Amino acid sequence: MDYKSPAMHQIDIPSGELNEFDLPPVCVVTGERQGVVFKPVKFSWYPRWIGFLFLLNVLIAIIVASAMTKRVKGTLPFTEEAWSRWRRGQILTSISAVTALALLVTAIALLVAEEPQPLGLVVLALGVAVPLLTWIFFARGRGPQVLRIDKDAIALAIPNADAARAIMDYFVAGLRPAAWAGDGQDAEGTPVRAICARHDDIVASGVCPRCGAFMCPRCENRTREQASPLCPGCWELRARSVEKPPESFFTAPNVGLQLGLVSLIPFCFIVQPVSLVLNIVNLVKARREGGSQRDQRKAIASLILTGLGTVLTVALYILGSQP
Repeated sequence: MDYKSPAMHQIDIPSGELNEFDLPPVCVVTGERQGVVFKPVKFSWYPRWIGFLFLLNVLIAIIVASAMTKRVKGTLPFTEEAWSRWRRGQILTSISAVTALALLVTAIALLVAEEPQPLGLVVLALGVAVPLLTWIFFARGRGPQVLRIDKDAIALAIPNADAARAIMDYFVAGLRPAAWAGDGQDAEGTPVRAICARHDDIVASGVCPRCGAFMCPRCENRTREQASPLCPGCWELRARSVEKPPESFFTAPNVGLQLGLVSLIPFCFIVQPVSLVLNIVNLVKARREGGSQRDQRKAIASLILTGLGTVLTVALYILGSQP
């Protein structure tokens, strides 16, 4: 099996469905269906345009990235071998990033010394090459990569086309009408006269894709209209097993409001521009993506506070500079 193939295929997993109850048991790396185990995963993502802020101000970029980073955790199907390879690549990538940072700091120290050392250029080249080569040889194409996280879905890139096709088909399986095979079974292998496992007086309309129990329309439970239905037993187990994401206080609107309050303090030259940038981003995002009125009001209030703090700073500076 080729784990190093650079070809990646996008899948869009609806929000709240990154778990073993809402995903088919198909390894996202190899496409295999045998020996598949659901493993815990965590993904984080922030808009890539934030990278341009590093060219302007590192502190502003870090604060905006921290406030706008979105995180998702759940489970994905892997074979044990594919999981081990992917985890090994992640660990080596993290180690290489720390190593690269140490090399870059060393290179800068050598290059800005009173007598610049030519060795600094070699160390600088190593600082760039180490994480790049680690990613190419140990991480590229070995597992899922996050492309986007929003309120509706998480977009992942996975290295296997068959797995991507199987997962995307699974998400719309609930829209397919029952097709009868004509010999006593439907297209999914359900006997035509099978009886619902919970209602012995009702003919089954389908089979639970997770446990195989016969179920009637009254027993079907879905996360979405397009999703495959689960039987009551699996639905109850899903409710107990799937963690609901906690509501974090450190959201972008809340962080923006805190920065706006701090910006009221005169001469906060660092906080005021950070607050201005972050709250403009929050306001534009809330209006474009249909955010809540509460988030929009927070952004507007924060901009007003930042403006007042800036005006107060300028006024005090002018008064202080007068003879």
